[in-house]
Amino acid sequence: MISRIPVRRLAAVGAAALVVMLTTGVAAAHEEREVAGYSIEVGFIDEPVFVGQRSGLELFVSKGDTPVEGLESTLKAEVIYQDQKRDLPLRAREPEKGAYESVFIPTAAGAYTFHLFGTIEGQAIDESFTSSPTGFGEVAAVSDGQFPVQFPSQADIVADAQAGRTASSQVTIALALGAAGLAAGLVGIGLALSARRRTV
Repeated sequence: MISRIPVRRLAAVGAAALVVMLTTGVAAAHEEREVAGYSIEVGFIDEPVFVGQRSGLELFVSKGDTPVEGLESTLKAEVIYQDQKRDLPLRAREPEKGAYESVFIPTAAGAYTFHLFGTIEGQAIDESFTSSPTGFGEVAAVSDGQFPVQFPSQADIVADAQAGRTASSQVTIALALGAAGLAAGLVGIGLALSARRRTV
């Protein structure tokens, strides 16, 4: 009879390996770089991120092993998607020292860029971090995580609604023009009949 102890040990080792893999995956979901002697780590809150999900900018700043605090008043951020941009007011995330965030809801799938500028302890900073395979992930369409039925994206629903509103407006205009044409025709017929009576 085979002992169950080795199996339990294998299960424990496997669980530990899984935890390491998951932890490594989370760490790899951000981009980290050294800037002016500071370590800056940038990514989305709660990756992976899907369209319509509450997320935002997540930022960690340290110098060596020391977290850098108070940057919400000296560092500014903005998010850029294609040709659109939006300011992101930073706030310190308590009680985690050196951690900052700015919450927003991504409404389109694809690559996003976080632009940081201002100063860190008097050092000028101007850095951009863009979604990439080696950094933080892109925002995914909701359908990417749906099974077995995939629903239309919010962008498609909005586009359909706008198309419907446009079509409705065009129908209203056509009906108004048709009514005006009918009124003009009736007036013309009335004038013709009146002129005919005078002739007779």
